[in-house]
Amino acid sequence: LFASGIFSRRTLTMASGYAGLAPVRPARDPNGNGPFDCHGQGSKVTGSFCHEECEARHLDPVERTRWDEAAGFHYPAKPLVVITASRDMSRTASTWAFNAVRLLFRQAKEACDSYWIRQLSRGKLEKRLETGAHVVVKTHEWTGLISPKTFDDAKELFSHVVVSVRENFDADPAWMNVATHLIHFEELVAYDKANPGDVSKIGALSVLRKLADHLGLTSLTDHDLKVVDYELMALPIPSWGCDQVTKHWPFHKRKGGRPMPPDPRLE
Repeated sequence: LFASGIFSRRTLTMASGYAGLAPVRPARDPNGNGPFDCHGQGSKVTGSFCHEECEARHLDPVERTRWDEAAGFHYPAKPLVVITASRDMSRTASTWAFNAVRLLFRQAKEACDSYWIRQLSRGKLEKRLETGAHVVVKTHEWTGLISPKTFDDAKELFSHVVVSVRENFDADPAWMNVATHLIHFEELVAYDKANPGDVSKIGALSVLRKLADHLGLTSLTDHDLKVVDYELMALPIPSWGCDQVTKHWPFHKRKGGRPMPPDPRLE
């Protein structure tokens, strides 16, 4: 995988920020008002107003506390580029996967910038890496939108490619060829309908553990994963338009019918 630009998990664990995190923010990451920050008016880099496929940075209120040293966030010594990919309208819970990666980094107190990018390029990724934070990207098919050479150039920066799949739904072969981790829809939505609180049967928790391990976030406890699971279940679904932070649309819905769990932070 070194030739493709996608490194092994062991190499990433050794070379990335997990061996040591920078305790202070890089001077190049402005306090929420940088060239990529969008507050409903677009950004200096994207050069347009915020719209349904805005490719600017949209952080949630907790993520924005990283500029407060008391919040305990750290910047990685070597930022990762995590791609979460699927076919457009694939119904494989790809938006869940995107938010899961984002919230796992948040729970681990590692600075992370998340984006939607329709047409990937090396230049787009390099610019977004300038903040010193991890970069997480939600995207769909690239075939026919960019050239194979453009994709190969961008691929050299990928550290992880998380692809969501579902039985009897065709996966995108171009992304499957470079996937480093698969999220299976059927496992994600599994739970004991007779006893929804049985954590041993909640598939989302096992999916989160595997994903956290893949990202090198091995210090996250079972309680941390319950918090992330709760946060994912509690993310709002907009009544119109796109929620620019979560990338949720009105057509998104809770998968599998699992009841909302209690907030583990209150237990």
